[in-house]
Amino acid sequence: MDVGVMVISWAAFALLLFVLVGGPILLVDWSRKRRQAAIECQIALTDAIDGQVGAIVSPVVSKPLFGPWDVEIAAPLQQPGTVAGILSVVDEVFGDVVGPGSDRYRIFLTATQDALRETRAPSSPKRWARAPLATA
Repeated sequence: MDVGVMVISWAAFALLLFVLVGGPILLVDWSRKRRQAAIECQIALTDAIDGQVGAIVSPVVSKPLFGPWDVEIAAPLQQPGTVAGILSVVDEVFGDVVGPGSDRYRIFLTATQDALRETRAPSSPKRWARAPLATA
């Protein structure tokens, strides 16, 4: 058999082996590292907020495939001082983690359930009308 054909056959076999075994391993490792980085960043942010303002919020940090970091926080929006403290802590932590620049992360603030209950108008009590019972 021709030596060139043998070399090409072995190279194709090695490439196929890498694609079927090595490729998924590299992809899983890359995905695990991304998830681990997001978890570490979320823990650092939670600890920093807890140290600065107290344990009143729990941020959720994620990193989309193409885009800046996303930070979702349910905060008491009726307390502007607390929200300002939370935002300054987020800026400090992400300044250390991802470097300076405002396009490196996005913050999504939502009102906490307690704040929604306080601002919602009380609903009128529902009264179920019953037909009077007939007495004989």
